[in-house]
Amino acid sequence: MRRKPYRRKDRFGHEVQKILSDLILKEIDTTKVGFTTISDVKMSNDLRSARIYVSVLNRNIPVKHIENYFQSRGKYLRKLLGNELTAKSVPELKFYYDDSFEEVEKIDRLLSQARSQIKK
Repeated sequence: MRRKPYRRKDRFGHEVQKILSDLILKEIDTTKVGFTTISDVKMSNDLRSARIYVSVLNRNIPVKHIENYFQSRGKYLRKLLGNELTAKSVPELKFYYDDSFEEVEKIDRLLSQARSQIKK
C-alpha cells in the first residue's frame, strides 16, 4: 500500500493557503496594511477550523491592527473560499500575525555582527 507524503489536514491546509493567497491578492484591498502574504495555514484535525498566519511588509502597523483587519474580512474570505473549494464544508478562518520573518532577520543580523567581530 502506497502512503501519501503527508497527512490530509496538511494537504488541505496547503490548498486553503494557495486559494486564500490568490483571493487576498485579487479581492481584498490591503493598502491599509501593506503587501501581505500567507505564510502558513494550520488546519484542525476535523478540518473545520483553520489558523491563517499572515505576514506584512509594513512594520509600522501594530500587530493587533493587522489581525483585526483580516479578522473583519474573514467571513467574506470564507465565502469566497467556499466557492473555490471542493470540500464538503468550509473551515472557520482565524487570522494571526506571523513574525517569523522578522525573527529570522534579527538572527541573521546578530550572526553577521558575530562574524564581523570574529574576523577582527
